[in-house]
Amino acid sequence: MVRFKFLPGFSFIIFFCFILFTVIGTLTHEIGHIAVAKYLGYKTTLSYGSMGYSQDFSQDEDVQEIKEISEPYINIDYEEWPEDVKLKLEALDKIVMERYPHNETYKLHELLITIGGPAQTLLTSFIGLLILFLRRKKWKEQFKVVDWLAVFMSLFSLREVFNFVQVSYYSLFNSESNFHADEYRISRYMGYNEWIIPTITLLIGLLISCYVIFKIIPIKYRFSFILSGLIGGILGFAMWFGFLGEVLFNL
Repeated sequence: MVRFKFLPGFSFIIFFCFILFTVIGTLTHEIGHIAVAKYLGYKTTLSYGSMGYSQDFSQDEDVQEIKEISEPYINIDYEEWPEDVKLKLEALDKIVMERYPHNETYKLHELLITIGGPAQTLLTSFIGLLILFLRRKKWKEQFKVVDWLAVFMSLFSLREVFNFVQVSYYSLFNSESNFHADEYRISRYMGYNEWIIPTITLLIGLLISCYVIFKIIPIKYRFSFILSGLIGGILGFAMWFGFLGEVLFNL
């Protein structure tokens, strides 16, 4: 007979750990995007729930010349600029656009940068699984802090489950499509139906999380872990994207 035993002290810790790791998982996911973008030579920015990237033209001689020519007229309507200045700027702008085109290479970069986020999330999850595998003889005797850390790392894959559920809700009840979540964009970049990659990552997330929760976490902790994790994860998401992330990133 299965008994659902609630452990208050343990649950309190797990509750706050899920809030914390929801934030950590969000930021490291964005850092995954940033790492790829940096490697490809882009200038990047990090926000509490997203990242941005752009090509850095600041050291280009023609870009610097554009800035120097434009500076005296910055507070004047463009239509009132001298014709020779406008012609010069148009010529320089054409040179710069040819030098940094939005071509097939850039499209490939967009795909790779988009993949960086989910790849980081799943890589962290697999590292957690590897730690649990290497320590399997030890945690079978006694679960220690390092084992719980590996559990939380493994459960980064829950992000894939959450994303799929969230988008499915919007699709069913709001009739939305052409979603902006990474997995859906990757599918479109690759020419697939937009649900193909999300479904694959959903299955990976479900397999990992179910294995960790129902095969690795000791049964005496399992009910408290699931209940506290569900509440803590949802609350952490709501707090971070509701107000806390914006507040901290605007300090």
